[in-house]
Amino acid sequence: MRLTPDTGLLLPLGDAADANVADMSALTDLADEYYAYTLTSGPIGLMWNGKVESLAEWDDFSPEAAAERRAKNLGFAERAAAIEVHTDADLALRETLRHAALSSVKDDVWGAELFHVNPKMGAWEMVISFIDNFPLRTAEHGEDYLTKLRTLPDAFAQLAAVATASADSGIVALSRHLVATAESVEAYLATPTGADDRFRSQAAPTEVSDEERAAWVAERNRLVDEVVRPGIAAYARALRALAERGMPDDKPGLVHLPGGLDVYRDKVWAHLLLDKTPEELHQLGIDQVARLEDEYREVAGPLLGTQDISEIYARLRDDKSMKYTHAEVLIADAELALKKADAALEMAFGTLPVSECLATATPFGAMAYYSSPDPEQNKPGRFYFNTSHPEAWSTYELEAIVFHEGVPGHHMQLAINAENMNLHKLQREIFNTAFAEGWGLYAERLSDEMGLYSSELTRVGMLSADSLRACRLVVDTGMHAMGWTRDQAIQYMIDHTPMDSAHIEQEVDRYIGLPGQALAYMVGRLEIQSIRAEAEQREGFDLRAFHDAVLEHGAVPLSTLRQLILG
Repeated sequence: MRLTPDTGLLLPLGDAADANVADMSALTDLADEYYAYTLTSGPIGLMWNGKVESLAEWDDFSPEAAAERRAKNLGFAERAAAIEVHTDADLALRETLRHAALSSVKDDVWGAELFHVNPKMGAWEMVISFIDNFPLRTAEHGEDYLTKLRTLPDAFAQLAAVATASADSGIVALSRHLVATAESVEAYLATPTGADDRFRSQAAPTEVSDEERAAWVAERNRLVDEVVRPGIAAYARALRALAERGMPDDKPGLVHLPGGLDVYRDKVWAHLLLDKTPEELHQLGIDQVARLEDEYREVAGPLLGTQDISEIYARLRDDKSMKYTHAEVLIADAELALKKADAALEMAFGTLPVSECLATATPFGAMAYYSSPDPEQNKPGRFYFNTSHPEAWSTYELEAIVFHEGVPGHHMQLAINAENMNLHKLQREIFNTAFAEGWGLYAERLSDEMGLYSSELTRVGMLSADSLRACRLVVDTGMHAMGWTRDQAIQYMIDHTPMDSAHIEQEVDRYIGLPGQALAYMVGRLEIQSIRAEAEQREGFDLRAFHDAVLEHGAVPLSTLRQLILG
């Protein structure tokens, strides 16, 4: 017999077991349905990991489609909440599904109007970075890809039209961002067509004849020249026209838009999956910055011969001997750090991924990012790092970034998820910002525990990475909730990090275009550290077992992780 939580009635064990099975089946069915929906609702997002599902499609950027997506996701969240769970595995799946759907409800606002026109992580940046990322095999894959190229101009025309129409109601992106996105498109168009053209670099399907492959390549190239290039040129012109109505630099935050503060609060929850107010997060950032300054004095002070924090930042920022000058050296150092981390994993983890993590230099996209492996497609994990301007990289910061994006950071989490067939496919692939980025930042500190940093100076790189994430709490909330100007945000980061001004400007522009996302790194890390600290007080604590348990159920909400680990 057992006591049912909803009714208080006693049921025979046989009936209870039958109910458990029914609940499990309903949850699995719902997860199947939701996963299938995610493969149709945002095709641009699938480019990141080279998904061939919905390959021929583009996002529907219309406000009507966004409203329909929100309603659909709300329905999924409500259906998930109604399912009773009986095991940790079921709890993890239900809460992953429920929170993912609710996150989409709260975040899918002003996507076309603001996010997708942003030069850092918007639609154009995704396309130019990942247009050649698909493992095409069949003739059908090949035709779907060609369809994607044929319809690309229509997708970007719709995006531009939606963004332009929203300006009539006062919802418009920062003028400089619209211009920067147009400039990025124009920079591509200024490159000659040929083998180096990004849109000509997608490999042909593998499971077709040589003759079919040659025909496919010819059609791909024709579409790029005759359809894609003219289409995106029109997109660039539309963005430049819209920029004349864009927001000024002194009003970069959502708080300046109609209803923007409420939208920001929703986006904060969407990325954290925790109830935190902008004011609370702002103060948390200020407190973390102060703690870090003590660490700088302890670690960097003896190396630089000063305890003055402004001087420490200035020396780290301006000393050209601490900058890379050649991409080849940057690449070699990244590969070496990744190899060193790989060799040390067994000291901190019991479960190790099978998939490789490859250090991959690229001239496109953000400074560094990670793309998950796909065992079904034999696709490895890749840590991408932008080598177009090696001098933008400080020698002391590279290792911390490798450990965050690669091993033991995102690759450990996402590859283990992808390979764990006991998890529902939704859990193997879903991205929860606070968990994933919190784990990445936690991994930077874990790497210090593992002795991975090659010198005291590269340990300063760990502090620099922390400074960035702590400042994000201050400036993201400062701009979007408290009315800070772009210059105020930039100056705060100049005063409180060793980052150079060019890099800081890029970071601030990212926060403007993706409100709330940058908060997740430090919040996530602190939550994981808090869970670990409590677990360490219990008898028999084992670090390897703890990390395996953290990664066991995929990217669960951090409130659920606390419940799973601590009970």
